[in-house]
Amino acid sequence: MFKLLGWVLTLALAAMAVLTLDPARLGISTYAPVTQAIAMRPYLVAGFVALGGVLLLGVLLAALLGRRWPRRTLLAVVLLGVGVGHAAVLWDRGLGDEPLPAAREGAVTVLSLNTLGGGSSPEQVADAADGAGADVVVLPETSAESARAIADGLTERTGTAFQLFVDRTGEWDASSTALLVSEELGEYTQAAAPVTAHGAVRAEPADGSGPVLVGVHPMSPHAPGPAMTRWRADLDAVTEPCRSEPGVIVAGDFNATLDHAPMRDIGSCVDASVEGGVAGVATWPAHLPRLLGAHIDHVLVDGDVYTVDAAAVLEVGESDHRAVVAQISPT
Repeated sequence: MFKLLGWVLTLALAAMAVLTLDPARLGISTYAPVTQAIAMRPYLVAGFVALGGVLLLGVLLAALLGRRWPRRTLLAVVLLGVGVGHAAVLWDRGLGDEPLPAAREGAVTVLSLNTLGGGSSPEQVADAADGAGADVVVLPETSAESARAIADGLTERTGTAFQLFVDRTGEWDASSTALLVSEELGEYTQAAAPVTAHGAVRAEPADGSGPVLVGVHPMSPHAPGPAMTRWRADLDAVTEPCRSEPGVIVAGDFNATLDHAPMRDIGSCVDASVEGGVAGVATWPAHLPRLLGAHIDHVLVDGDVYTVDAAAVLEVGESDHRAVVAQISPT
């Protein structure tokens, strides 16, 4: 009886480990604590490999003493396999670290960076955007004053004026999202944006020619309860343009990874980081190595209208986020 219970427990633990590979398929990726755990997939790699390795070492030592532990052997192999599986997901999404190539003729370059309310200074952001050749700059947690300084800095560096659009929902800079658009893309006008806890800003081409641009910053899923509920609602709101509008570009700090179900329900949009081979690189927290953390900053583009030529993840100043840059061209 006890042996049977032991096998039941072993198989249950093994099954639970395997299910961590893709909780979105089970419909549980947007509920705590799964939301927070799956976002940090690199730590799941380390955890499962370490647990499986220690268990396997114990099995091998027991074998040297003439003892057999079949249940522990099975569990060790499964844990190691799950760790490798998590690593394979990150590898498949891309761990590229190559510099951006020169943009193609007619390409649009989008840079998104959560500046942490000035953690990345206007000068540092302007330098990064200039170096990337950005035509569109999305800046969550950035005040109107800082965004204006960045726009002016870009104009000084490039000789091109940038139109500025800002939405703020609260007292702190964390609730302000700014969008800069190069005048080379034509005149843009601000329009109604998705309603979110933090600022979201939308700009449309005045003559109807060119991409609709949406800068977003949903609530973070930092705690169970109201924060999680608002996070789910915000994610649904900011991904809706991808499901309903052709030619849209949605960028910003989504506070979500591709392992969260809402980031897979994006209609005809594709994630530029995946297409550019850098979606396995962490964009937060920036103080950790690039392979440790979560890729929660995204540039989503309509894959029926645009092709992603290249993408990169950049360090910019002292923000706790890294910037995501995407070069896209009309198909």
